[in-house]
Amino acid sequence: MDTDTDGTGSTTATDPSGPATSQSTSTSDPGNTTVEPSTSSTTSASTTPTTDPSTSGSEGDDSGGSSSTGEGFVGSLGCGTKATLPEGDNTFSIDDRDRRYVLRYPSNYDPQQPWPLIFALHGNNGNPGYWDSTDGSRNIRDAFAEEAILVIPEAIDNQWRNYSAEPETWPGLMDLELNYFDAILESVSNDLCIHPDQVFSMGFSGGGSFSGVLGCRRDYIRAIAVGGSVIYFEEEDCTESHGSWITIGDGELTSGREAFRDFFRDRGGCEPESTPVEPEGCIAYEGCDLETPVTFCSHPGDHVWPSIGTDATRDFFRQFYQGE
Repeated sequence: MDTDTDGTGSTTATDPSGPATSQSTSTSDPGNTTVEPSTSSTTSASTTPTTDPSTSGSEGDDSGGSSSTGEGFVGSLGCGTKATLPEGDNTFSIDDRDRRYVLRYPSNYDPQQPWPLIFALHGNNGNPGYWDSTDGSRNIRDAFAEEAILVIPEAIDNQWRNYSAEPETWPGLMDLELNYFDAILESVSNDLCIHPDQVFSMGFSGGGSFSGVLGCRRDYIRAIAVGGSVIYFEEEDCTESHGSWITIGDGELTSGREAFRDFFRDRGGCEPESTPVEPEGCIAYEGCDLETPVTFCSHPGDHVWPSIGTDATRDFFRQFYQGE
């Protein structure tokens, strides 16, 4: 079995209770948004969303509450409305569990413009602080500051897969997590202006592995960008295809991680042949379906998010939303 490790790059010592996580909440107005800050946003979500997150919305009135700004407009129900979700921690209940996620607005958020949304998943035994930082190579907040809404989720017991639990419990927990993502997307889409065709997932280690689950089992994921990941799903349960950016360190190149890469290469309709692309160490597979390009990047490290990872992820995702 190929083991995941935590967000620090060290091998996981699995603790079912998970580590303590930061509960700090931003109370500042995110850029020029219309958000009213609060300490948290508590909602109640059912296991099955009652609204299709990709719905463009109905014809509007003059109150500013319409998600439609004209014929052909593509946007979520929250377009054209005053945002109420606070930047920082948001909490809600689903499946008899209290859950939270961290929300970060782009600095220039405009509710009249549909925005890309990026889920950023921490590693097993990690927490949202792995990505919610403005320092170092994982500084996605600055990288996407003017182009995307960030949602940084938190896994049950801080693990997308608890390797100390019985394997027969894994599918049930996977379904709970999928319900959690569905509920977040519904809530954020109803409150903010999201482009339904520009929802992405990125992650490291177990977070990358679960990004693969999202990409396989949820049609709202346009592309993924992952590092050091393995297959968490039954391959026959994979019903969707998407663009993929995948990185593996030279010191962590195991058969399980190669299988993850090769599965999504083949899923994208690609050939094994490839062409070198920027940055150094990256290749683009040839023959991929037009909508599902796949790029693989090696890096000289071990099980870590590489220094090229954040900028390369941004550049990969941009091809799906710039020029729209």
